[in-house]
Amino acid sequence: MCNDLKEINVLVVKIQNAIKFVRSSSFSQLAFKKYVEKLHIECKKLLYLNVATRWNSIYLMLATVEKFEMVFMRLGESEPRHMSYFLEIDSKVNKKKHRAT
Repeated sequence: MCNDLKEINVLVVKIQNAIKFVRSSSFSQLAFKKYVEKLHIECKKLLYLNVATRWNSIYLMLATVEKFEMVFMRLGESEPRHMSYFLEIDSKVNKKKHRAT
């Protein structure tokens, strides 16, 4: 059971990193919006990061990201260097720190 929770935590950290990548610059936000329009995704929700003090915030984050799954896949294809960095985690299963490119 403990290993299952660790695997889930790794996935949540990767999703948080992907969201942070999109929110990290106006270029990334513009590219994300371009793919939303190109793929005709009808979702008015914004990318939501979880908040440690809100019990349902991980659910809200995952529910929103699910709607944009194809957008993240396309963004990863067009920006592999940046996306691969933000999808990495360190050995302690923490988010990697954002660094200037």
